[in-house]
Amino acid sequence: MGRPLRVIAALIVVASAVLGGVLIGARLGGIDHPLGQGTTTPEPGAGDSNSLPIDASPPLLLNGADRRVGFGEVAAAVASAVINISSERIITTQRRVPTPFGWDPFFEFFGQRWQTVPQQRRQQSLGSGVIVADSGVILTANHVVEGAREIMAVLPDGRSVAAKLLGNDPATDVAVLKVDAADLPSVPLGNSDSARIGDVVLAFGNPFGLGQTVTMGIISATGRSSVGLVDYENFIQTDAAINPGNSGGALVDVQGRLIGINTAIFSRSGGYQGIGFAVPINMARSVMDGILSTGSITRGWVGLSYQDIDETMARALGLPSTHGALINDITSGSPAADAGLERGDVVVSFDGQPVANSAQLRRLIALGRIGQSVEIVVWHDEREDKRQLTVESYETELELSEEISHGTPLEGLVVEELDAAGAGRIGLRADTRGVIIKDIVPNSPADRAGFRIGDAILEINRESVVGVSNFRRLVERIGDRPAVMLLSRDGRLYYLSFPT
Repeated sequence: MGRPLRVIAALIVVASAVLGGVLIGARLGGIDHPLGQGTTTPEPGAGDSNSLPIDASPPLLLNGADRRVGFGEVAAAVASAVINISSERIITTQRRVPTPFGWDPFFEFFGQRWQTVPQQRRQQSLGSGVIVADSGVILTANHVVEGAREIMAVLPDGRSVAAKLLGNDPATDVAVLKVDAADLPSVPLGNSDSARIGDVVLAFGNPFGLGQTVTMGIISATGRSSVGLVDYENFIQTDAAINPGNSGGALVDVQGRLIGINTAIFSRSGGYQGIGFAVPINMARSVMDGILSTGSITRGWVGLSYQDIDETMARALGLPSTHGALINDITSGSPAADAGLERGDVVVSFDGQPVANSAQLRRLIALGRIGQSVEIVVWHDEREDKRQLTVESYETELELSEEISHGTPLEGLVVEELDAAGAGRIGLRADTRGVIIKDIVPNSPADRAGFRIGDAILEINRESVVGVSNFRRLVERIGDRPAVMLLSRDGRLYYLSFPT
């Protein structure tokens, strides 16, 4: 290559390097900004190479509002109405201790004799709650306050006040509290039926007792059932971090509307693993409205018994899929019987909602429009058939936690009705009736008789226990004769007798 050609090549290399530097500088200066078409403008006199460029790009649009992503306004508004809840319960356990008999050679030969000594300890539970009315009405998770003797609420202004339990519903894990305060900030209720997979949500609560915390995520699933937590499951699933202490806290959308009450996490370690569950606000509101208006929880009833469908059954019935609930029994004289439904029919839709399985149908009926006619679509003789039926009410009385009164042989027992979820947790069939011991008054006759918290009482003197009221009547009829009770404890059935 001649000298002129080498000079030209060198000039080309120099020009390319200069042009590349200009392009790199332009890209660093804000052209092709990763968040938009804005540019960055240095502050006056900010020519120092150590200074960072200032982002002057327009804010991102969030749901049509000119607002920067950060959710600061939403977090500030909701946080002012999310409270910390602490509850205290007395846990009584039984401990076996040896009773030595000194020098007596007879007892020394047979060794030591054991006796059972009750031990008590205070158990504190930390959780969260959401103020939903400025009069001091609070929604929280039932398991946060279940069995508590004392409930304290720490309000956003730092005051610690006593909270009264207005009612609770273990079947949905919802509880309603009330504090004597006025003009409190509250969170507006949203519509959980409109929640969609992928929607951004914020979770508020008090994880690990650290204080108020907010996390962000998306709705990863809706209508989650068969989780095994409560009777009526329709959970919103989210990957927003929910940890111990968040229970009872708020799950809100990006407008700050309450769409769920945080209730549980799925975890193999006890901590956050990306799957949390919240009770939809529409379900929680239904429970709350019943408690506030009538002091009872009213659910829908149509007189059906049903089960899930597997692939083999679907083929036998000529169904296109396993979706639906197979009717296996109908109560005589019920709305379902009046509508002409039959055993073997498959419910595929209820009140306009597709039915995926028996758990969903149970929830749809429970939350049905009481006293109104709804459409039910069944698969009958390999075709869909539409019927009309009227949803009747099934009322659950709020006597789920009651202490046996003075003057009875079991004075000091605090019992709740044994529901399907509770029966499943202790290894009994879901339809088992009885009561479960939630607390025992120290040094009471019941305490000295050897009962334990968590025992399920199924029979008294060979008569079945069918609820709290029935249990009370059977106890009052014991009189002076010895009593024998059938208990379920630690997964086993056995009889406990005691003198009166």
